[in-house]
Amino acid sequence: MKPTALSSDAANTMEPLSDAELDELDQFLLDADVEEGMTLDMLDGYLHAIAIGPETVMHSQWLPKVWGEQDGAMMPSAKDMDQIHHMLGLVMRHYNSIIWSFEQRPPVLAPLWGTVQYATTGELDDAEMWAYGFAEGVKLSRAAWQPLFDDAQGQQWYRPIGLLGAENYSPDQEELTRTPEQRGALTGEIEGSLLHIHAFWLPLRHAVAERQQAQRISTKVGRNEPCPCGSGKKFKKCCGAPSELH
Repeated sequence: MKPTALSSDAANTMEPLSDAELDELDQFLLDADVEEGMTLDMLDGYLHAIAIGPETVMHSQWLPKVWGEQDGAMMPSAKDMDQIHHMLGLVMRHYNSIIWSFEQRPPVLAPLWGTVQYATTGELDDAEMWAYGFAEGVKLSRAAWQPLFDDAQGQQWYRPIGLLGAENYSPDQEELTRTPEQRGALTGEIEGSLLHIHAFWLPLRHAVAERQQAQRISTKVGRNEPCPCGSGKKFKKCCGAPSELH
């Protein structure tokens, strides 16, 4: 997907959050004090999975889990509605900026995970909570992700995320993540994994986008006319077909 020129309003919705805004969102999530609510690093992993996965997940599906709302509420419980809308805007802008980062050539990745200071090894990156958030994002459309898990390379790409964040990922999971050095090494593999996972799903996402575009203009295209996606096939044999994506 090639990046396109954006209007100033559109650019603002894609603009990465500033350090101050990230701190503000982080504090809001911490202050919510909801048992099932997310921390900032967990949220970032969650949004990465939604952004690069095989299908579009509606906001109504993923937003409630951010706030730990069990009744499906898209906004957190709070008295100050202005603050709620502001925080919702920060979450959506962060999500959009992740999508934007993968559209750049080359991609500009900046996943948010923590560091831990150890007396023996010094400071090490630790993406356990980030990976847990990513795994929670995968759960939203687990069946759609299955082709990646059935693919030998896909299994290797997901491995550092699964070992750090997915529950019951493998029988030797605890042994492979026991030390800070092991977790730091797995964390170091994640950015490469994200690029591969994004590339794995990109053809499917493009095909879905083409199908949706064709459906929007289908009233203007005869079934026996050339498909507007440019495949050279008749519309009824391509994007106008009732089932298979091409």
